[in-house]
Amino acid sequence: MSNYSDGDFDTRYGVIHVRNPGSFQVGNLQTYQQTASRFVQLQGPALRAFRAAEARCATRRKKHILITGVGYRSYEQQRALYRSPENIDGRYADPDGSLHVEAIAVDVDQGQGRLRLRAIRKALEAEGWHYGVDGEPWHASFRLSG
Repeated sequence: MSNYSDGDFDTRYGVIHVRNPGSFQVGNLQTYQQTASRFVQLQGPALRAFRAAEARCATRRKKHILITGVGYRSYEQQRALYRSPENIDGRYADPDGSLHVEAIAVDVDQGQGRLRLRAIRKALEAEGWHYGVDGEPWHASFRLSG
């Protein structure tokens, strides 16, 4: 379970909405197409913060923060991952406690090199993202930890 509570949270990028994932449809889900085959889907304010972080750590050769998946996962997708045989190590959270279901979490692709990952983390944290899940250096969530 995550350590967040339901509510509307004001950020410098707008209001994020957090509700019981089982009964809430993300109303302000937005999609950003990084490349022809890469997308990021998050609540509007989280996506704006993600893009600002991307701008902070962009170089001439590396313009994007690469993530695994798209960020947002439906309740059903998260439940399937949680119940899957691959989840023996507990990598996937219960859908009732996942900020991916709330569309305010991403998993940063760890294959980007140590220095690049350090720059990405610094940029995300400067824009209000948190790395708060023990044992998951890839998991970042916007405004809330979990």
